[in-house]
Amino acid sequence: MGMQRTIFAVIAVLAVLAIGGVFLLGKQSPATPAGAAADAPAIENPDPLLRAHLIFGSPKAPVTVVEFGNYRCPHCRDHALKVLPRLFSDYVEKGRVRYVFRALPFAGQDDVFTASVAAECVYDQDPDRFLDYHTLLFRAVRDWAGASGEALTAKLADYARQLSLDAARLRACLKDPAVQARVRFDRDLAIALGVSGTPTFYVNGEKQVGFMPFERWQALLK
Repeated sequence: MGMQRTIFAVIAVLAVLAIGGVFLLGKQSPATPAGAAADAPAIENPDPLLRAHLIFGSPKAPVTVVEFGNYRCPHCRDHALKVLPRLFSDYVEKGRVRYVFRALPFAGQDDVFTASVAAECVYDQDPDRFLDYHTLLFRAVRDWAGASGEALTAKLADYARQLSLDAARLRACLKDPAVQARVRFDRDLAIALGVSGTPTFYVNGEKQVGFMPFERWQALLK
């Protein structure tokens, strides 16, 4: 009987998280941030824009949006596929919003860490193709999630090839310690900011947690 109550309690918690549009299943304690050493240095004066790399839109835009996302997060997928294209067409491309992506793979998600590095590599190779690759990672998540080693590398390189990018260059970039360090920094920054679930957004510094329909974004960005 006690076991049944525990199971029902877990199901109830998961249901609340799903309704709230935030992915917390990979949450770990701040002492062990995802993919980082347990003794990772603290970040003084953390700011959502600190050392940001994946930046889109005019630096003069009146609103800056920072997204912390995870490539296996279903709510991040909903945002990427259902909302982000409209945000870019209606706000970013019109100079109304500057948009920043930051990766937050959870502990034990080596596949998401590598996919996040691949996205960084694509941005370095051709920033204009980043959003296409970003979207493809979400659409193909059932294909690459759980893969590792050469199998994962081959899939990520093939996605680059599908977008007419240099697959060999991406393969080499995946091993670049400097690019890997960017993803690790984003995760350490998320921990320092108290981000524990994805997607989490900062809209001109104001924290918004969970998936938001486009109508909610319109209200925030008006």
